[in-house]
Amino acid sequence: MKVLIVGKGGREHALAWKFAQSDLVEQVFVAPGNEGISLEKKCILVNAITIEQIFNFAKDEKIDLTFVGSEDYLANGIVDKFQEANLTIIGPEKKSARLESSKIFSKQFMKRNNIQTANFEIYENSNEAINYAKTINYPVVIKADGLASGKGVFICNHFNEACDAVKSLMEESKFLEAGKKIVIEDYLNGFEASLFLVLDGNNYKILTYSKDHKKLLNGDKGPNTGGLGAITPHPDINERMKKLINEKIIIPTVEGLRKEDLFYKGILYIGLLIENGEPYVLEYNVRLGDPEAQSILYLLKSDLVDLCKGIIETKIINSEIEWHNGYSLCLVLCSKGYPLSYKKGEKITFQSNINSKIFFSGVKKEGMDLLTDGGRVLSIVNRSETLEKVREVIYEDAQKIDFESKYYRSDL
Repeated sequence: MKVLIVGKGGREHALAWKFAQSDLVEQVFVAPGNEGISLEKKCILVNAITIEQIFNFAKDEKIDLTFVGSEDYLANGIVDKFQEANLTIIGPEKKSARLESSKIFSKQFMKRNNIQTANFEIYENSNEAINYAKTINYPVVIKADGLASGKGVFICNHFNEACDAVKSLMEESKFLEAGKKIVIEDYLNGFEASLFLVLDGNNYKILTYSKDHKKLLNGDKGPNTGGLGAITPHPDINERMKKLINEKIIIPTVEGLRKEDLFYKGILYIGLLIENGEPYVLEYNVRLGDPEAQSILYLLKSDLVDLCKGIIETKIINSEIEWHNGYSLCLVLCSKGYPLSYKKGEKITFQSNINSKIFFSGVKKEGMDLLTDGGRVLSIVNRSETLEKVREVIYEDAQKIDFESKYYRSDL
């Protein structure tokens, strides 16, 4: 069969690599992809960027399965277009993608369905938001309503920071239309967890819990990023907590999806925060996370094609999900200055004795060389029976890869 992956980052490289492992897959196309992915066996880049271009390629090439990695395409209705032409695609329709593409829609969904989340207020006017910010206790969290590549979230410790965040989003249009409306919500203090469900349009199955590292600096300090590392399974989610999350988060979320006709065929990410032994939903994403996908897919023993068949045929409850023993760890190497300004075009060098898998995110080819071409450049992924062992291997390999402005967290 022929598979098409939609997107261009490390998540899409991991998806392409995992699909290529299957004996059922003859060719994996990635649109638009990045030039690091083209080094993978069975993988071919497609020069298609718009939904129309990707749709035409899938139709002309007679693609058997399309898997959407990137949220932008989902928010803009790629699944709807494919479904109208009876092309097999995994991901939510545009109406369901609002769970991610609009923080306001998402928070209102949680409120309607009694899903535990931080108290919040919604604003469409910057003066009203600033006036409200004068009356509240700190810290608070201010979020852009729309998609902002994981960077539209500001934790504000006092009024001046809140005022700057509101102006940056609503008046200076830091994230363009995404910040024209905002959510101001209570700050929750605890640890985060990424929960992934597999949906088949009718039923669901829990995939796994993963630990994402969103902050730029060691000790979970500094600005939010798209994610600088992930561990699967989450080392701090025990059986008691899983039961609590099932009762207070998963069941009401699934019932809400059914009730509001938002159930879809694909992946649902539930971003959680655990405070004082209680789970709260921070956000929903309607696809695999990045870098969680790299960690999850490297630990997944099951054939991804078989899992996708369960989704497509509405038989996910019959699908067996098998894992390798132990833990998988993904470490992201990024360009210094990310998530703000950073250099591109730096040559990446690799020693020959690297033991881990490398998934490329922001790279391009120049002759025989790979150059940096993004903030998050690549991910190093490995697995072992213990977290200590896999950490040791990953950090040894991080020193065997070099580019001038290389930066990574050293405390995963």
